[in-house]
Amino acid sequence: MNKIIIKILLTFIICANGFASLEKARQLYNDPNVERKNEKITYELIMGDYYFSAIWFATKHIVNAQKIQPEFEKALKALIIKAGPEIFFDIPTEALVRHDSPTLYFVLGLRYFHEKNYAEAIKYLDKIPDNNYLQPEIRLTKGAAYSLLGNSDAGYSEYKKCYTHAENAVSASSNDKIKRYYAILKETCLIHVARLKFTSKEYDKSMEAYDEIDKTSYKWPYVLLEKAWVKYKQNDYNRTLGLLVTYKYPLLESYFMPESELLTALSYHKLCLWEDALSVIDQYYNIYKPRSEALASVLTKNKTSDNYFFYLTHESTQMLEARHPFIRSLITQIKKTVKYNVEYGSYKIAMKEATLLKKMNRDDFIRFLIEETDTQINLKIKALNWYIKEYMYEFINKINDLSFQLFKIRIDIMSKKRDLIYKGTKLIADRGRGDLQHVKRTVDEQFWEFTGEFWADELGDYSFGLKSNCEEVKQRTFEDVKKEIQEEEKGQMKNEKESESAKGAKND
Repeated sequence: MNKIIIKILLTFIICANGFASLEKARQLYNDPNVERKNEKITYELIMGDYYFSAIWFATKHIVNAQKIQPEFEKALKALIIKAGPEIFFDIPTEALVRHDSPTLYFVLGLRYFHEKNYAEAIKYLDKIPDNNYLQPEIRLTKGAAYSLLGNSDAGYSEYKKCYTHAENAVSASSNDKIKRYYAILKETCLIHVARLKFTSKEYDKSMEAYDEIDKTSYKWPYVLLEKAWVKYKQNDYNRTLGLLVTYKYPLLESYFMPESELLTALSYHKLCLWEDALSVIDQYYNIYKPRSEALASVLTKNKTSDNYFFYLTHESTQMLEARHPFIRSLITQIKKTVKYNVEYGSYKIAMKEATLLKKMNRDDFIRFLIEETDTQINLKIKALNWYIKEYMYEFINKINDLSFQLFKIRIDIMSKKRDLIYKGTKLIADRGRGDLQHVKRTVDEQFWEFTGEFWADELGDYSFGLKSNCEEVKQRTFEDVKKEIQEEEKGQMKNEKESESAKGAKND
């Protein structure tokens, strides 16, 4: 009971402080003689937790002021954290660089990165001190910029620094949400390290980095596919198949990865288990063709809408299931992405703020704040709608691209089967259930045969034990059989002649 009373009192105090700050901001707004009006209103609104209401005033101060104060730098930090750096993307470059502000350099660097001007992005991100609170995000962006410019060594160095800064931020944070954010950022940097090692064909080091991602991580289901590619490049097709079979686990239902079907078919193909490969290809077409058609229908009907896909994520599971089970699963997958959660978190903050403002007596100031907050909310909705729609378009394009690649595998298998017939050979054996002797493992990997255990006890650590079926043996053709019969007949005739000769000699 005491805890409930304390919580109510704290809520009352916070609301009272917020109202007081809003009243001070109102007085400043209505006073024509106030100096540095926009700056001071920004402070008061942020103190009252009216972050989205403060954006317009903060922007005006950035554009009009010749120099910003250290206190205003702290205000910018609060706005970036709550509303995102995109809120200042439209400010002219000359205004952003005028203030020698680390936060505004970050905004500028991120904007150039989004514009694919990676050299300029690095130039401005380099101006930010090493002790700045944004260092994890800065290093991540620089790592990506260097990598896209083809400088993988510099990219690797930045990703490693990103990992270190994010790890330190996790340790220093007391807020669980902030801890979780930096933990995901740390894993993101680690995944980029693994990808760079994969690109440079350092597969063992790539796998070491991937293995650091914990199975409880949001990133882990996606990492499974990337780990499977590493094993495929190491020619360990059994381990590749073992990693990919994890996606059949019921709890990973929403993490359907069409690319995993391609990699499964490729692995069977490399083992010369062609019927298995063809079975996977047929299953892919049967499953993803109707899914692709359902998704294409939704995209075609609503591609010009600025909010349809955003509100689609708000529909109940039952409503989404009625549209198509695939749509429901895809929406679930999107809602688990980091970008969606960060952007949607900002949207909820803006909505809460707008709701409070609309309950107040409306004068010119409150009406102005409501208008500006609604503008920011609409921008967030459009941004999220674009992200969801783009995610879906990329997904359907991937399905179509993978269909073509699987078609090429089918053609190659048909060609190889034909070549065997022409050569009069066949593959050495039929598909078996596999054997432990075909399982590869490193010295530090433990091993269980899973006799009676639950199949998900070691989720993601499986390996098939299939034997390669690629050895060819001579096959008996019709001509071979005919020739053998003729040879046998010749032999019999020879034996009969020899027998008759022996009888004649005996009679003599």
